[in-house]
Amino acid sequence: MVVASSGNAFAKEVSIRRRIISIFNKREEDFPSLKEYNDYLEEVEDMTCNLIEGIDVPAIEAKIAQYERENSEQIMNARARKA
Repeated sequence: MVVASSGNAFAKEVSIRRRIISIFNKREEDFPSLKEYNDYLEEVEDMTCNLIEGIDVPAIEAKIAQYERENSEQIMNARARKA
């Protein structure tokens, strides 16, 4: 029972991380400084952890949707670059 339960938690985390990384896909070159890039990574990780833990999910989902709208062209370019 415990293994199945932790397996589901792991699958949930992997799913959330894949989704977030497909949206928040900026690279270090996209930032004027390393500090700004690190701040971006920290913010993304904070959102990811909160989604995994179920903390403030509606606010985070709204923030993700807003980011997707504002950066849709860049997100598509990064996905194309990866493919």
